[in-house]
Amino acid sequence: MQLWCPTPAQPYCVPFPTEAETLHQNTELNDVETGSNSDIFHASSEHVPVSVSVPVPQLLPKRIIQVHRLNIKKDLIDLFRDPLIMSQDIEIIVIDARGVEEVGRGVGLLRDVFSLFWKETYDSLFVGENERVPFVRHDYQRDEWVAVGRILVKGYLTCQYLPVLLSQTFLACLFWGESAVTSAMLTQSFRNYISVDEKCLIDKCLAGDMKWDDEDEMSQLLEVFSNYDCRIIVNSENIIQVIEEIAHKELLQKPQYIADCWKDIVSTLLPSFPDFAAISKRYEFLIPSTSKILSCLEANPESDGERDSLKFLKRYIKGLDTPQKLSKFVRFIGGSELMLFDAVQVNFTNLSGLGRRPIAHTCNTVLELSSTYQSFPELREEFSAILASDYWEMDIV
Repeated sequence: MQLWCPTPAQPYCVPFPTEAETLHQNTELNDVETGSNSDIFHASSEHVPVSVSVPVPQLLPKRIIQVHRLNIKKDLIDLFRDPLIMSQDIEIIVIDARGVEEVGRGVGLLRDVFSLFWKETYDSLFVGENERVPFVRHDYQRDEWVAVGRILVKGYLTCQYLPVLLSQTFLACLFWGESAVTSAMLTQSFRNYISVDEKCLIDKCLAGDMKWDDEDEMSQLLEVFSNYDCRIIVNSENIIQVIEEIAHKELLQKPQYIADCWKDIVSTLLPSFPDFAAISKRYEFLIPSTSKILSCLEANPESDGERDSLKFLKRYIKGLDTPQKLSKFVRFIGGSELMLFDAVQVNFTNLSGLGRRPIAHTCNTVLELSSTYQSFPELREEFSAILASDYWEMDIV
């Protein structure tokens, strides 16, 4: 169960001030500053200008959008077809599976929606394993791909969300062009792009450990290369060049149409990524690990029960031994499977019995933990039951 921070109700869209309103506000401000009212003061024109123009700050227009939890990908793509959404401050309302509006609001809900969108998009619009690139589909034309590009940019600008399965080499090519992509970048991204079994064989080739006279290994290698439409016979002399050529085709050539659709949109993120090292550093920062999560915990236990519960929690986190488990835990406490926070405040409650459960406030990353756990298995059972579910409704404010 997760909590969202509430925000005051807003109209669907708050427009910019009209020219007449802005002129009227400037006139009022100028009258006060220049002393046009004789009861205020008189200043010499040698030191104070006759008219001082005071700029009136303009707020981004607020736009409230609705998405259905079971149809987030389609809903977001339809909404982001409109280019105006990039210059609007969006607030999301989620409709649950029963057609009822969830009460959650705030940045935690934004993170959750972007996380769910990319989780579905990875499987339906991308190819690859630990690094992926978009692939062309007949039912996705320019409008759809441009919308996906806008979602990528909006997610990063609003809550620092970046889809970390998106190939770093592909992203670098978007930012700086093909000339910025080195052979080392291509090879490393391709190793992450292929499956674990394929990676073992490719690593053998790159390290020079391939047994070229072993029929079994050669048969496996030829099968791997046939999966990527290799048209030449590989040997110890050309293997590295062939790997780089296949990597170039898979990571840059095939998704070129999508790159053309995204290039202008994604370029708005360039100030955040001055070079390739900045991309790699950001990816590394966002990917969760047990040590990162443990270092973020902040708690002030005052009783033996609270100290025991905190100890059980840390033991549970240390036992999250797969990326999938880590991602689910981080999403539960922060609204996203990525490390979009630098601290987790642990507060203690006295909940017990059937009402006892961990409660997460994802807007400000606060975890409410009961101090009544008598053993580690009790905490593990309750946490694991929550994380086993892929459907979390934001049902408390």
